[in-house]
Amino acid sequence: MAQKPNHTNTIKHRQHSTTHFLTQAELKRLLAVVKDKRDQAIIKTAYRHGLRASEIGMLQRDDVDLRQGRITIRRLKGSLGGVYPMQPDVIKCVRAYLRTREPGDSPYLFISNRGVPIDRRTLWKMMQTYGERAELPHDKQQFHILKHSIATHLLDAGADLSFVKDWLGHANIQNTTIYARLTSTTRDAKARQLFASHRIV
Repeated sequence: MAQKPNHTNTIKHRQHSTTHFLTQAELKRLLAVVKDKRDQAIIKTAYRHGLRASEIGMLQRDDVDLRQGRITIRRLKGSLGGVYPMQPDVIKCVRAYLRTREPGDSPYLFISNRGVPIDRRTLWKMMQTYGERAELPHDKQQFHILKHSIATHLLDAGADLSFVKDWLGHANIQNTTIYARLTSTTRDAKARQLFASHRIV
């Protein structure tokens, strides 16, 4: 008699297989080996804003307001877009990259060497190349790991789930809670705070 597929185990396996992230030390090693201005801007933007490879390729030059420090993001797969603040180091990287571009060469923010919007395959190959140089584990040489990493690092820094949900454009907070299971730093700090309370015997 054929067994029915265990959908619960399948879901757990999928969640487990998509929750690798870079430690702070690994991310610093990755950034240190990236010298190309375009690639620096791509990796910093994707990491800080939790963007998929396809979402990086969709960005237009008009989506970035470097004077105001704002970026307009349109997300895929049912996620929510919006206008987000850019951090000074990301602005600096994007500005340095745009100085290498010809005026009016393309409306897209990040383009390939052929002058067309950069695609997923190029970004994944780029991540593998730099991942090897940075001596990252093989299973962490994936572009999507940048999104997992910023979610985990934000929680480590003390961000609450509602902020991370909004920052990543999650439509459902259950997608965000996956990352809460990956980090212990915030949990440890919160535990010290709570158990120091006179209300705990």
